[in-house]
Amino acid sequence: MNVDLIDNYKDILDNQGIQFLLIPKTLNNLSLIDYKFRETTYKDFDYKNILTKVKKECEDSPVLFYKDDLNLNYCFFELPLILQNEYKAKYVFLGPVIYRFVTQKDLDSVIKRHNFPLALSRDLLEFYNRVPSLPTHDFWISLLMPLLKALFGTDNNYHYVDLETQFNQEDSNNTYELEEVNDNTSFQAVFDRYKAEEAMLEAVTMGDSKDAIKKFHKFRQFNIAPRTPDNLRNVKNFLIIFNTNLRQAVAKAKIHPYYIDGLSREFAVRIETTNNISQLESLSITMIRKYCMLVHNYTTKDYSPVIKSCIEKIRFEYNENITLDSLASYVAVTPNYLSLQFHKETGQTITNYIQNERLEHAILLLNSTNDSIQEIAALCGFPDPNYFTRVFKKKKGITPKEYRKNIN
Repeated sequence: MNVDLIDNYKDILDNQGIQFLLIPKTLNNLSLIDYKFRETTYKDFDYKNILTKVKKECEDSPVLFYKDDLNLNYCFFELPLILQNEYKAKYVFLGPVIYRFVTQKDLDSVIKRHNFPLALSRDLLEFYNRVPSLPTHDFWISLLMPLLKALFGTDNNYHYVDLETQFNQEDSNNTYELEEVNDNTSFQAVFDRYKAEEAMLEAVTMGDSKDAIKKFHKFRQFNIAPRTPDNLRNVKNFLIIFNTNLRQAVAKAKIHPYYIDGLSREFAVRIETTNNISQLESLSITMIRKYCMLVHNYTTKDYSPVIKSCIEKIRFEYNENITLDSLASYVAVTPNYLSLQFHKETGQTITNYIQNERLEHAILLLNSTNDSIQEIAALCGFPDPNYFTRVFKKKKGITPKEYRKNIN
């Protein structure tokens, strides 16, 4: 059960952009606890000194919540023996996390405390931008408590310590020669952020909302430095750019610009007319879902140019008198060829495809208007309301009148 819980927690934290780092006895990945920041900043930095400090603090309780000299917050514990073989790991570091966005004042304080050169400022800023931000320390503890209770039995088998002083004392006794400042950290952080964003947008292009949302959380672990002092404007600016990127992503799925423009315009208006930051921040997931739905409903990327042209004509002229002959003439092929190719690529006959398209619009009107059944039939390309009723009942199992009654 604990094995399943750990795997589940790895997924939960991963969705929050939070690192669940398993450290083997060889300690060969210990430098990942700070995304190799100290390793790339100092020459010959020994991460074992950090491990020694946190292990010493665990003499009284098995779980340690601590803050280090870079104001990074972690949860550390040694895996129970029964799980060490299962995961081929001995220690666990959860984090780092911070509890608010890092300001210039915070950066200046860290630079001064560590005697970092000012040229390191950009590296330091990008490093903090990739650290996940949580609301409070209590939130961090409550997030992990189900896991810790399952592993160690009680709610109080942990304690918190600020290790900033101990780390600073060691730094004063040991002089590390700083590596030549070459923007390694900022270069890698920006690269990783763009790579995460690209992976998320690729999932949107595929119309996979579940995967896109998961990858969005990974992308958002990278905090983008504020462009203006106005937080509301910063959130809106991010969403405007995000909307543009989503629009370009679904365009790769061969969605007609008409549909993309409609959804993009809808979100552009919502972004500018909403002044509640929490509502704006939750809008990102809605945008991903709706753009993925657009791909799911309207993509033509798997169709040949001839069938793509026919589908788009049907979608835009569903209420006109569309026939096999008129479509064949439109794309300059024989009716027989078009009929066979359309069924091969879509799995439907042209007649069924046209009927389904008209019915989807009819359902929309039944849901959103008070138009009569006869009016809806005419608007959707069914000149005979009785024929419309027969087709509707055959496809949906009930008549249009019964459908509307059920809505009410």
